[in-house]
Amino acid sequence: MRIEANQTIEPDERPVPARSPKSLAFQKAWEAIPKEGLIPDKSSFRPERFAQFLNSIFLVELSSDPARRIVFRIVGQTIRDALGRELRGMSYSDFVPEEHRSQAGSSMQLMFGPRPCGRWVGKEVVHLDGYREPVEMTQLPMTDNATGARLVIGIVEGFGTPEPHSADGKFRFESRNGEYFFDIGAGVPD
Repeated sequence: MRIEANQTIEPDERPVPARSPKSLAFQKAWEAIPKEGLIPDKSSFRPERFAQFLNSIFLVELSSDPARRIVFRIVGQTIRDALGRELRGMSYSDFVPEEHRSQAGSSMQLMFGPRPCGRWVGKEVVHLDGYREPVEMTQLPMTDNATGARLVIGIVEGFGTPEPHSADGKFRFESRNGEYFFDIGAGVPD
């Protein structure tokens, strides 16, 4: 599988990063969810099929409300431990620099466009004590046909267990290598 670069948050000339074996395995598990069309419905999701990913998995709901554009619905234990807090019910935009909040996560809507696609994102988690952790997120679209909600299911890779750092729940997400869309059967957005 090849990642096709479509859009980067901060343009640069670096090559598109290679996705990890775990990222590719997560996509394969997602592809096995029964679906009509290209995007599965939440009712077909079975956690037991994602057992190897559950500690690093997240599920967010996309909303048109600017203050709650991306709301965490499920957050795995590894993520909670690394960040030092429960994110469920909170908005992703609360954890990005102020100057980026109005646009935080807006490109996630492209995953549901005329060319549904997956998304790989490189971020850096910056903790209040200055500790910086590079992470990678693999994200795939899902719907909730019962409510009409657009959901994004994903995994985070890269959290370590650093000795000198203690997660205290005070952090922000910063862009690192931008974002890249990948094909799930319809190409990538133009």
